[in-house]
Amino acid sequence: MKPRILFLTTLLPFPLDNGGKIKTYNTIEALSRNYDIDLICYINKKEDLVYVENIKSIVKDIQVVQKNVIRSTSLKNFVFDYFKSLISVYPYSINKFYTSELKNKIINKLKEEDYDYIYIDHLPMMVYQHLFSKNKLVLDQHNVESLIFKRLIETESNFIKKALGLLEFIKLKRFEIKSLQLAQQIICLSENDKEVFKGFGIKEEKLNVIPIHLKLNKKYEYQKKEKDKLKILFLGSMSWYPNQNGIRWFMENVWVNLNQNDYEMYIVGSNPPSYIQKYHNGQNVFVTGYVDDVDEYIRQCDVSVVPLFMGSGQRVKIIESFAKGIPVISTSIGAEGLVYEKNKSIIIADNAKQFIESLNMLKRDSNKLIELSENGKKLFYKHYSFENLPHKLTYVLNKLDLEDDLVEKK
Repeated sequence: MKPRILFLTTLLPFPLDNGGKIKTYNTIEALSRNYDIDLICYINKKEDLVYVENIKSIVKDIQVVQKNVIRSTSLKNFVFDYFKSLISVYPYSINKFYTSELKNKIINKLKEEDYDYIYIDHLPMMVYQHLFSKNKLVLDQHNVESLIFKRLIETESNFIKKALGLLEFIKLKRFEIKSLQLAQQIICLSENDKEVFKGFGIKEEKLNVIPIHLKLNKKYEYQKKEKDKLKILFLGSMSWYPNQNGIRWFMENVWVNLNQNDYEMYIVGSNPPSYIQKYHNGQNVFVTGYVDDVDEYIRQCDVSVVPLFMGSGQRVKIIESFAKGIPVISTSIGAEGLVYEKNKSIIIADNAKQFIESLNMLKRDSNKLIELSENGKKLFYKHYSFENLPHKLTYVLNKLDLEDDLVEKK
């Protein structure tokens, strides 16, 4: 009989339409090779219940609660939730994930089953940490959440937004540090994140660097398309503010300074706000919104851009681009925490001039596109292939057992 895990995550990890879901799904699938998993999470809307079937093959049991936790249904609801969080010890970005319905599901599962481990995926689910005082607890940190807000504050010019962001940052950092202290083992995505957590006073022996690993169901071969225009891809959910901020910067500082006859731009990702949608002209700029299959755009585009200036963790979109052989131009922050060779497996550009020069160079040099593609794929198979993931996760859980044995011997 396999050891049992109660796995909590913010949102049902299907469909695989954003980086967080892809990372979570692959984590569950990897764990399922050696453990029996019960999953509790939210779904945004009732229609998402159909996707539960896609998860059942890798978990023993799944229970969901319907709540729109990712995107507020209205400004009125957002304002209500935000000001409600002001009188809570929890920051807004954490408080919105707390419901009595989900809490009761956790309590009932703990009564029914004697779990070997509790696996908390994403910091917000640590809002239920008080329920797990007697359990072995792993926290999987997709990002340094407080660092995202810190960078947001640094780039925000609006005084009111900056003040509200500062308040959120203070409460979020306090919550994040407390959660890291309570978790017995922590998974972080990069050495960069690990160093930040050490700076928070977290002991190094609790910190485990396991980067994002992806599973490929087919092989991808990159071929430079013999066309007049270089096709540029931006891939990412617009529910995440750093993506909105990044593509807006790119369109207003890079795109407008390119020769429009030489390029096409594809902005692919769910929930684009109106100010992103306005870039769509149906001629050389296409804003798709949600798509069922991003591979269609990866196949037809020549280069992927990642103009991010805030955030932390790792970019699934870059690792996915490496895996599927599409060359990447990214900011240093966008590629933060990744293993790469600058200008060999990825091009780093931190300002508009560097992006423009890099795109113009790739427009002229198809051999450089092929070189970037091949080197990116080699890097993926060495560091980020799914087959390396199960034993890395098992190693972390085994550390919990070792700690338990040492405590008993004392």
